Parts: sequence; C-alpha cells; structure tokens
Amino acid sequence: ILTVMFTSMPKDWFIKGLPALPRRQAGDEAGQSLVEILVAISIFVLSMTAAFQIIFGGQSLSVDAANAQLAADYAQEGTSAVRTVRDREWAELMDGNHGLVFQNNEWMFGSTSVSDTKDIFTRTISVSTINENVKIATTTVTWQVNSGRLQKIEAVEQLTNWGALSYSSCRQENLTGDWSRPVSIGSADLGSGNQGTDVLAKLPYAFVSGVSSTASKPDIFSFNVSSPSSPTLADSLNIGAGGINSIYIKGNYLYAASANDSKELIIFDISDPNNMVEAGSLSLSGSTDAMSVIVFENTAAVGRLSAASSEIAFINVSDPAYPTLIRGDSSNDGDVRDFAISGNILYVISKQSDEDVWLYNITDTLNPIRIGYHDIEGTTEDLSIFVQYRGGANLLVGNTEGELVALGATSTVDKIYVRDRINLGGDVNDIVCVVGNLAFLATSNSGKEFVIVNTNNLDSMAEYASLNYPQVATGIDFADNKVFMSVRSNDSLRIITSQ
Repeated sequence: ILTVMFTSMPKDWFIKGLPALPRRQAGDEAGQSLVEILVAISIFVLSMTAAFQIIFGGQSLSVDAANAQLAADYAQEGTSAVRTVRDREWAELMDGNHGLVFQNNEWMFGSTSVSDTKDIFTRTISVSTINENVKIATTTVTWQVNSGRLQKIEAVEQLTNWGALSYSSCRQENLTGDWSRPVSIGSADLGSGNQGTDVLAKLPYAFVSGVSSTASKPDIFSFNVSSPSSPTLADSLNIGAGGINSIYIKGNYLYAASANDSKELIIFDISDPNNMVEAGSLSLSGSTDAMSVIVFENTAAVGRLSAASSEIAFINVSDPAYPTLIRGDSSNDGDVRDFAISGNILYVISKQSDEDVWLYNITDTLNPIRIGYHDIEGTTEDLSIFVQYRGGANLLVGNTEGELVALGATSTVDKIYVRDRINLGGDVNDIVCVVGNLAFLATSNSGKEFVIVNTNNLDSMAEYASLNYPQVATGIDFADNKVFMSVRSNDSLRIITSQ
C-alpha cells in the first residue's frame, strides 16, 4: 500500500507548506530527499499503528465489558435458580459442585454434571453447609478471553430452610446496607375498598390478607415480588363475607384466621402462587371472629376474640381438606391476637391485662397442655409476640400502650421476667426480628408506622429508625434484606429496604 501511495504522488508532497530550505548541491539534495522520505514513512507508519491500537484496543475493551455483563447475568440466573431449588426441596441442596439444567419448566441440579455451559461461559454452583438449616451457594462463571486470560465472576447467596424454621423466631439472614436509613422501594394495591391485615413473604412471592367493604371483593392476594420496585399481582381469592385477619405459612399451605362465620379457619394450597386454591376450612362454634393462627406439626392453633366460648381452638390439620377440631380452650376472657413457638412451648398473647402470656407444652402436638400464664407488670393489653434467641429464648411483646417489651423466658412460668421496655407511641401490631440485631415493627403511631428497634442488648433496647405511612401498619415480615409490610389501606403492600 505504501509503495503504491508514494509512486503515485509527487516527490515533494511531504514538504509542501514547510519553510524554504537553503539550496544544496544536486548530490546532497538527492540524499537529503531520500532521508526525508524515510522519516515521513516512519512517521506515517507510527501514526497508523497508534490509530489501529486505539481503534482495536477500544473494541477489545468494549467486548470485555459486554462479556462481563453477560457473565454477571448468567451468574444471577444461577443464583435465582438455586433459590427455586431451595423452595422446592431443601434436601436437593447437596454439598458439592453442581451444574444446572432446566427441565419440565423448572430448574434443578444435573444428576452427574458439576457445571453447565452457555456460549463461552462455564457456570458452577458450589453448595456448602453452615448448619442444618443454613447453606451457602456460590455461583462461579468463568470464560477464556485468550490463551493467557481467564476471567471469573462469583455470586454468593446464603440460603435458609424456611420450612423447618418457625415464622415466630428471628430470621437467620445477614442484614446489609444502612438500616438506620430505611427506604420504601415498592408497593402494591389490593383494589378499592380493601384494607391489608397481614403479610408473609415466601420469595419470590408475598402473600397479603385483607378485609373488604363488600363480600364480593377478594380477601387473599399473592404478589410476585421478584422485582420489588414493581410487585405484580399473581392471584387473588374471595372467601365471602368477613375477610381474613391473620395468615401463617407452613410448606405449601397458607392458614388463614377469618371473620367468616362459616369458616373461621381456611386452608389454601399455595404450591402455585399464580393459582391459589382453597383446600379446606373449619367452622368454629358461635360467630366470634378468628384473629390469629399458627401451625406446629399437624396442629393449628386459632385465636379468637373474647366473646367466644373458647378463645383458643386446637385443630388437627393433617388432612388440609378436612381439618377437625381437637378441643377448645379459654384464655380467661381475653382476645387472643398472636402466637409464638420456642422448642416445645407455645406462647399465646392475650389482651387480658392480668394474664398477658399463656404457655402450653406442645410436646404432644395433638394434645397441648396448659402450663400457666405470666402477668406482665402494668395494665397493658397485648397484641403481638416474637421469639429472639440470645442466651436462651426471649420474648418480644407488643402492646396497646405503644410498648415493645423484652421478656427473659423459660419453660417455667415463674421464671419469666421483664428485661426492658421501650415506648414507641402507638399500638405494636406485629413484630419480626433478624438474628442478633434488629426488630422491625408495624405500629399505629401516626408519625412512624414502621419502626426499627435495636435489640442487640435486650436489657437496653433503643429506637433505631422509622418511616411514616398514611395508614396504620398491620403486619410485617422480613426476607432477602427487605421488609414486607401491610397497611390499613387498599395500597396495602409496602416493601422497604436499607440505603
């Protein structure tokens, strides 16, 4: 190319516009011209080389960036796939290296493969055990840029066996970000005339219960929250009159405490959250509303308002299609608003101010035995309870006096004692905590319906942060570093996370 270029151009093209040089002898001029040509060629070649390096070097950087993004997407897909394996069957999360396959519209580990490939990328899922209910899954994606460059991206996920843990004990997850500055990142609407009463997360779905202005409106809702900034309604069901006051999830079933006089306990099959099915129900005597529910093994405990002849109903739910009453029990004329479980002890929260916490031994789950009750000092009427393990089981109790009370608890009634109490200025309607650090509260305080309390030291609790919402907060749950909260309005589901 250079030979043709210089053959076709006048010999003095490269010096046009340069200052005039002294005249030389003919022999000197010929030699000087040759040197100048060689210098010009060198400059041209160097310039073209630099240009090519800039152009193709930039293209190489662009390709590397594009491949890094594809690898990150591939790793994220692997992380999401591992969650679906966890949600389907905890036992499938065997320690070791695995490849993923997509069969029958679901992700699973390959029977023999230790990795899977897509284009230039190789993906490996490594599973290791922390304890019987917590595992770590590391998704590694590698790709070869050239013979000397191997690139790698890793995504690490902590997985918890939610099915084996009680929803009434602190979530075993790591908190990330700055929770002293919580932010709302998404919300979902139940529709006009509906009010949220409770919420539970079973990712990638959140389930919200509600009461409505008319019997024709739905009462239970499932939302896909895989994109928390824009939850989408997956399904909803109408139970008829009354609505639902509280929900509890165990396995693939959702248990609902209802105000419907013909079915105070309703059981929903939520194995497909996009197509929920009412599996069974039970009518309890009288017309008193059911306000709370919990399930242990094959027994459900349903709490009712004080007008009921028995404020607590123990129900055999071994066959969800045909739940049967085991027996009723009374909490001495106090509304039963919440339950919690620690080991073989069932704690019952009563609005009877002299008998705040009832204890039952549930070693024989079909025959709960009442141990007695504990009176929290004062005239408080209690609404919510959660268990925090720290040197043994402790109870976090919320009441109508705006207090969160920390109780040191044992299986012996007379050993329970108040460790600390903090006033938050509104009814504490629901509680969820994360191991060792923070408790998240749904309250009626008109200036801070969402409150975070530091429970790192249960003998000296401190308010940590809060958010204001236009309506009373009624239910709360935590998963994947996000809080899911229901509020008493049609725009009920609120999703909160850290800065």
